[in-house]
Amino acid sequence: MLRPMVATTAVTAALILIAGCGGNDKKSESGSDNNGGDSTSSPTPSAPSIPSFDPPKAFTAAAAFPVTKVQTRSTYDEAQLGMVGQVALIGHYDGLVGNNVADPSKSWVVKSTAAETTTVSDVTVPTAVKVDGKDVAVVAYAEADKGNGTQKPQGLVLIQWIDVATGQKVAEVSTPVSTVEGTSTPNLTNAQVDPETGQVAIGVSGNLTVKTETATVYADPATKKSTVVPGIEPSAVHDGVIAGAKPASQQNANDASVEIVDGASGKVTKQIPLKQGELSPLAGGAKHGFFYGTVYSPTANGGMGTDIVSLYSVDLSTGAVVKSAPGLSADDSGGYECSWDQASSVVCASTQPSGPKEILGLDDTTGKKAWGWNTNSGGRIVPNVTAAFHGVVYVQTEKQPVLLDAKTGQDLPTPTPSGGPSSGSTPSTGDTPSDSDSPTSGGTPSDGDSPSDGPGGSYLSDYNGTQESPAAVSPYGGVYRQLPTGGYGSSMDIETICVYLQPAA
Repeated sequence: MLRPMVATTAVTAALILIAGCGGNDKKSESGSDNNGGDSTSSPTPSAPSIPSFDPPKAFTAAAAFPVTKVQTRSTYDEAQLGMVGQVALIGHYDGLVGNNVADPSKSWVVKSTAAETTTVSDVTVPTAVKVDGKDVAVVAYAEADKGNGTQKPQGLVLIQWIDVATGQKVAEVSTPVSTVEGTSTPNLTNAQVDPETGQVAIGVSGNLTVKTETATVYADPATKKSTVVPGIEPSAVHDGVIAGAKPASQQNANDASVEIVDGASGKVTKQIPLKQGELSPLAGGAKHGFFYGTVYSPTANGGMGTDIVSLYSVDLSTGAVVKSAPGLSADDSGGYECSWDQASSVVCASTQPSGPKEILGLDDTTGKKAWGWNTNSGGRIVPNVTAAFHGVVYVQTEKQPVLLDAKTGQDLPTPTPSGGPSSGSTPSTGDTPSDSDSPTSGGTPSDGDSPSDGPGGSYLSDYNGTQESPAAVSPYGGVYRQLPTGGYGSSMDIETICVYLQPAA
């Protein structure tokens, strides 16, 4: 029986509006050259700590951030939400907004680009990594630079690593990947990150300069360098090693394979033939990359054949392959979308919008399928997967949010919310931004490298009272998307509401 993740209708704090959430990147009119370091103003009082649980298993809605529409993007492209440390993140085409839920005065905006000749057409989900022990958000943008002077137009992948406590960029890498004809830009197909090092592998497609239809951009915040690896889409990146899917050479060739690549050099170290007609990257853990493959099998009498589907894991160190079978056919599942819990499990859900559905769990330790069920097997509802974090899968049924054990797929009981954090989970001094880490009222941001100057008022009314499963989670809570319900003087300018869930157990 599915157990509800939490049953709470009370809002524990007033809903808050941060100016940055509406795209306000207004910079302070008084300035200094200390880039948000020492300040001549009085020290800022320490922010009140918020409870932390790793992983959180119960929540209360505590704040809501309106997200204004970005006029330069397509109607069908939504702002991306993330949660890193104590900061709720909203990714726009024009930049990343960080809403510090412990101390709104330390909220910030970092622009995607400052060049007038550059436009952005895509943004990845802001994802949590550690860089030099700091909580850092990594985000990538697809850009078209129309050029200036004698520079030719080109398509770029811009990757930024941002210290969420301060809103300062830890690193930035801009990588040319394509030529630009008219307004065309590279397409971002998927993104994989190594949470321990901050290394990223971004899949791209389009009119690429490497003369292939697909490629992977690998980048490392430690070296601030990137490599373009032609011909693969990434499934995993860990400790400088990429596992990627190489497509079949031509239709019905059935020679799609997996390549293991050294990210820094771009050198292929292993090629693993899976003999698939189609091969898609799913997600990766610390030890394996996971893939979804199909191969067409014609009938003996020349009639309509079928696609045989398989799940594969590939060990990043040895290249060893484990094969397993999903419960649905290729036509029924439509493929799978997967999330790594940044521990030892990858959870996947079928993508077909109608018909039977499936959920399954993959073990990163062994590379094997660990559990799963679908609507054809009966007995359990197949929920919608919203997030996975440190052994917990966060899912949504028609009626309520639910927790699952990432290792077994079993329902987890909802703990009784406590009055404070669990033992040992109180943020240490190093977890709470200090005065020297935060932007000051006198600090003047330059070129989008520094945060904006803080909150712009309060927003009191558009949480609808119905709590949903989070789309991104950290020990300090989660966020999810809620449609606007009215109550604004300018509701037509609001795309969505980012609801922040404070952990309660």
